Amino acid sequence: MIVLKDLEKSIRSGLKKVWLLNQINLEIQEGEFVTIMGPSGAGKTTLLNILGMLETSSGGEYYFYDEAIHRLNERRRNEIHKEYMGFVFQAYHLIDDLTVYENIETPLLYRNVKSKDRKSIVADVLDRFNIVAKKDLFPDQLSGGQQQLVGVARAIIHKPRLLLADEPTGNLHSKQGEQIMDLFKELNDQGVTIVQVTHSEKNAEYGTRIIELVDGNIKNDEVIREIPKRIEV
Repeated sequence: MIVLKDLEKSIRSGLKKVWLLNQINLEIQEGEFVTIMGPSGAGKTTLLNILGMLETSSGGEYYFYDEAIHRLNERRRNEIHKEYMGFVFQAYHLIDDLTVYENIETPLLYRNVKSKDRKSIVADVLDRFNIVAKKDLFPDQLSGGQQQLVGVARAIIHKPRLLLADEPTGNLHSKQGEQIMDLFKELNDQGVTIVQVTHSEKNAEYGTRIIELVDGNIKNDEVIREIPKRIEV
């Protein structure tokens, strides 16, 4: 699904060039559940954002289903992101002037899902996350944990092929966090490829592989279990 070759990301700090990622070589197969770990400043979120086509690299190559992402214009990258990917942000990134219902519905609008079908799909997700009573509220009327649940619901509603998650349980209490990780495991069993950034060793245990980043370099890459056989739903 994903191939990175000598991927680099740098920024300017005064007269100096600072490397956020340095010659990352990585392959991610369809169906994997990859955890990216490492200290603060290691480049974890930068790598996730590049995989999600929210940032571009400074050098190297990025292939997604054999398509050369590093050669594409912004419009085409956005199309691929909307078609194949769901993204759970650490800072929620909900749309302030849309209700919970409307925020969750947004990915379906991008995909031109019919109104009747949208209503049914959103209703199922609201029920699944136990947030039916919150559907007409706006983000600033929710707690941080509730906003994170809405963000996760929005990310999975269109059944993405690739789910990217940046500290997905960071703002949730333990029971909510376990609910989200169990959901991720269920999605992975159904064939969704997942890449998560986390500091939680407990969350990492849900995955199939752990990649450790240090100072923008891959220090360790360990497979901890086989890719699950796909469960058809």
